[in-house]
This record gives sequence, C-alpha cells and structure tokens, in this order.
Amino acid sequence: MSIDHPSPTRAAASEVRAARRSRMTRESVISEAQALVDELGTEALTMTALASRLQVRVSSLYNHVHSLEELRSELQLHAMRELGDLARRAAMGRTGVDGLRVLARVFVDYGERWPHRCRSLLRVPIDLPAFRAASAEAGEALAVMIRTAGVPEDRVLQTQLALFAAINGFVSLQLSGFFDVVGNADDVFEQILQGAVTAAVLGS
Repeated sequence: MSIDHPSPTRAAASEVRAARRSRMTRESVISEAQALVDELGTEALTMTALASRLQVRVSSLYNHVHSLEELRSELQLHAMRELGDLARRAAMGRTGVDGLRVLARVFVDYGERWPHRCRSLLRVPIDLPAFRAASAEAGEALAVMIRTAGVPEDRVLQTQLALFAAINGFVSLQLSGFFDVVGNADDVFEQILQGAVTAAVLGS
C-alpha cells in the first residue's frame, strides 16, 4: 500500500504562504490597501485584489479586518488624521484670513499629492463618530483661524461648514482637471476665502 506525499513544490508553496500569513498584521494589511488605492483608486480596492498583492488567500485577510467596508473606513480615517496633522503644523503662528489661506492651501496641496486619499474625504463618513474624532485637529485649527478673522462665536461652526464645502468643491474641480481648461484657479481660491469670511462677519 502506497502513501501519497505532497510534492516538494506544493509543500514549499504551502510553507511560503504560511510564512506570509504569520508575518501579516492588521497594520500591514491596511498599509498595503493604502498602497493599492494610491496606485489604482478606491474602486480598485477589493478583498480579492488585496489578497493577490499580499500573496495570501482572501480568507486570511479576515483575521485582521472584518470587511471591505471596515478597511475603507480605516483608510478614510487615516487620510483625515494625516490631513489634520498637516493642518495643525501649518496653523502654528498663523491667524485670521492669512491662516485660513494657509489651511485651505494645505487641503488643496494634499489633494494634488494624494488625489485618491483626498477623494475619500469628499465622501460621506463611513464611521461618523470615528471620523469626527479624527477630524478634531483640522477642525480646531480651522475654528481658530475663523475666530481670529473676526467671525463671532455663534457663526464659527456655520463658517467652518461653508468653507469646508467650498474648498471641497474647489478640490473636486481641481482633481477633475476643470481648472486646467478654464484657468482662474487662484482667483477662485481667493474669492472662496474672502467670500466666506465676509459673509460671516457681515451677517452677524
């Protein structure tokens, strides 16, 4: 009676997969997902595509993340924290409209450098409580600049939202290539800032 043994090739491949699984962590899965999105865009992120890049089985990914939605949420939160850190550092020593200009430029520059990460911030938050916590630094930096621009306290939040919506729209047009065709990006950018602050001050 003969006993079948795995071929050396199959055994070696199984050992390689086992080694990859043992080295894989939640952080490495999220990091590779971020690399995939940076390269190919959010819509390209699937569990199958990610498993292929990591050279593991799809089932192995679920030891570290519960779902594709959770993975996308983690990437969205990472982008928000990253932008918040940039905003906090840029805000140091700045006040008023000049500070608002710098913060808005941080967001615009972030969109130019990381377009797919920026697009994730233009979508409805997947995990709203976590997103609010992640956006605290950026929100507070923006609020300080708005207050020092002369906007009364009871209009700070509304002005934050107005500026956020306007800058988001600006970045969306920029990412689409709109301003490459029609131009005037700098003038539009400046009008957004001046218009939002003036409206808030005059409306008080």
